[in-house]
Amino acid sequence: MNRLFVMIFGLMLSLMALAQAPEAPVRWQVTVRMTSATEGTAVFKARLQPGWHLYGMQLPQGGPKPTVIDLAASKGVKFTSPLKPDREPLTVHDKMFGIDLNWWDSDIVIRRKFTVTDPSDARIAGKITYMGCNDQTCSPPSDFKFDKPVPKKS
Repeated sequence: MNRLFVMIFGLMLSLMALAQAPEAPVRWQVTVRMTSATEGTAVFKARLQPGWHLYGMQLPQGGPKPTVIDLAASKGVKFTSPLKPDREPLTVHDKMFGIDLNWWDSDIVIRRKFTVTDPSDARIAGKITYMGCNDQTCSPPSDFKFDKPVPKKS
């Protein structure tokens, strides 16, 4: 009877530990804001857990995967600017890769302007491929898929 109790108690502790899994080191939020009836901005916000960093969009060969925002699935819009982060990433010599890399070490917002070409089905859609690391480990390259309708503004 005592063995059964110990086994059940151990199982319950294991399940509780799994239920409290740590939050993802990088979380994405995508919004679409209209500045006029035909112009707007796609906004990509990455929220980083303390101690983690998100790799920049331009990295040298032989290192980790850069952050890539792929908007090819978008419809009814024409992009009128490049992707623009709200600040430049830090440049740091990474001992693990032996090269200089760039990354953001806190929340970052990246924007891209567009004009609406077909308001009947305009949407910002695609995926963000990214990789986050801290001083001890890296998350594997991950994809965040999104599909946001372009709101109509009168």
